[in-house]
Amino acid sequence: MSAVAWDVSDDRAQYSAAQQLHARHQRLWWVMWAPGARRFFAFYQGDAEIEPLRDTTPDGLDAQIRHTQVTIARTHPSAHWRCPVLGCTWVSVNPAVHTPCPVPR
Repeated sequence: MSAVAWDVSDDRAQYSAAQQLHARHQRLWWVMWAPGARRFFAFYQGDAEIEPLRDTTPDGLDAQIRHTQVTIARTHPSAHWRCPVLGCTWVSVNPAVHTPCPVPR
């Protein structure tokens, strides 16, 4: 077995990008940077069975997450909870109290 030597500071940009992606998608996805694999991973936290997504770039993973979200919404409409307030864009794995409702972009 070979050892890979690196320091967290070597991948600071990747960890930061993973944190930003996680913050953007955190209600439905757990996002991480895996330094040993040199890839970003996203794990769906809802009821639909989705294989982990992976990409070498944060933009590529973001595009995969967005594409997968569209597919989930179409094929598993009850896989996650949506706020019943007209115009609210809140989506969560479980029903959640939130105030104020996010405004659609």
